[in-house]
Amino acid sequence: MISTAVTAMRTTKNDLPDRTRAEMIDLLNCRLADSLDLGLQARHARWNVRGSQFIALHALFERLYTDVDRYADLLAERTVQLWGLADGTVRSVENRSSLPVHPAAIEGSQHVSYIVSSGTASTGH
Repeated sequence: MISTAVTAMRTTKNDLPDRTRAEMIDLLNCRLADSLDLGLQARHARWNVRGSQFIALHALFERLYTDVDRYADLLAERTVQLWGLADGTVRSVENRSSLPVHPAAIEGSQHVSYIVSSGTASTGH
């Protein structure tokens, strides 16, 4: 994946070696993809939660995707500060995310368990 970062890198006076910058840009973009994917999973869970825990889980998932969105924004900003391209398109997220696919047909607390296990299962690229 480093070649993707190298082609997206712009010329800069930053004194980090190009290879180091490329590796950092690639790593940041992988974490950006994981963050955007996790945020979308939290939105999916919020939209589809039902049952006796609806109010609490609905609020929990909203807070999660709001917090994750802020984190993703920081990752994107750091990527650009290295003169890389913050690659947050849907296709890029699908290709780069290390999170497993969130099952569509699960209920309330199952969403919580799944999101927690997805977040801790992320090992990077």
